[in-house]
Amino acid sequence: MTDNFSSDSILYYPSIEFQSETWVKAAITIWDKIYRIKPDDYTAKDPEEIQIAISEGIIEDIVLSEQDLKQTADKFEYYCNDLEWFPDGFDSSTFEVRLHDDKIDSRLKDFFREFSGPVDKEGFYRIRPEIANGYMFFLADSISKRRNIARLTDDPDMFTAMTYFDVDGNLDEWISNDEATEHYSNLIIENMIPKDIRSIRMDRIIKLADNLKNNKAQFRELVSGFSEKLSKIEDSQFTLKEITKFKNEIENSQMTRKELVNGFAKNIVPSALYVGVPTFTASLIGSVFSGKDELFSPVQFANCAIISSVASVMDAGKEVRKAWKSKKSNYYLDLRKELTSMENSQIRVQNMTNRLDEYVND
Repeated sequence: MTDNFSSDSILYYPSIEFQSETWVKAAITIWDKIYRIKPDDYTAKDPEEIQIAISEGIIEDIVLSEQDLKQTADKFEYYCNDLEWFPDGFDSSTFEVRLHDDKIDSRLKDFFREFSGPVDKEGFYRIRPEIANGYMFFLADSISKRRNIARLTDDPDMFTAMTYFDVDGNLDEWISNDEATEHYSNLIIENMIPKDIRSIRMDRIIKLADNLKNNKAQFRELVSGFSEKLSKIEDSQFTLKEITKFKNEIENSQMTRKELVNGFAKNIVPSALYVGVPTFTASLIGSVFSGKDELFSPVQFANCAIISSVASVMDAGKEVRKAWKSKKSNYYLDLRKELTSMENSQIRVQNMTNRLDEYVND
């Protein structure tokens, strides 16, 4: 099994149904297969385009095992035992997350009934979003680790929660502590999605994805290897060399990708793939590129890549960076709302620092 995100598969969470066909199409141009968590006796309300991807084996359902449920229940109970209330960071308003009875270990069902009452006719509990999201976070975490599948989400709050657990909650309550020696950062890769992908039929997207197959593998390995290598470097000059090397490699990779996209779509448009990575210092990143210690301001080092520090690590003695492996992190895929737009405006970077501050301190 691979030890990073060179894997060709990802696990979508937190919901069963995909919230956007365009998002699924975009994910297929980067990964070969998308897994989702679906109860065996539940019929998903999938539109025609999603059904095409399912019939072609691109989207596949994971039916939960008893061990999946037991492990999730263990983690969820352990987490909840020390909580007075669920953190606001799980209170996502992006879309509704429902909990199906088949997704819950038997020993937790009474707990959820206290908040929900009887399940509906489809077998779903209607539960406050912070509780449902919290449980689905731990369920996705268990499934991805047991199957060694990277997690991909379109929910920024779920990505924020994963960031917190990537470092075992070892984040300073003063998120923007400029005296901290270790920080958690986002590596953001832009401009990867065909401009008119929304209007391209799924069968042609699948052909495009097959055309991109070797390029996708190279891209994933490049990003994975760089993010893990960056997390281990402490010397600023060597960091500069590695970033320069990555800049050249990612630009060449993107040029090849654009050539392969030609014939299926017009060109590449702004989109963002966020990859979490611990770094030695945010000021190191700032000094490498600007000569300043501008903490938490994004640093662009290529036409399609940005490093942005989002949180300070509380106890450097735990050596978060040295223990970190890229497979512990997850991906957040963000798309512009208007992918068919002719505008060339810059993509706006999500403010994950504010989201983490809310999660850690609430």
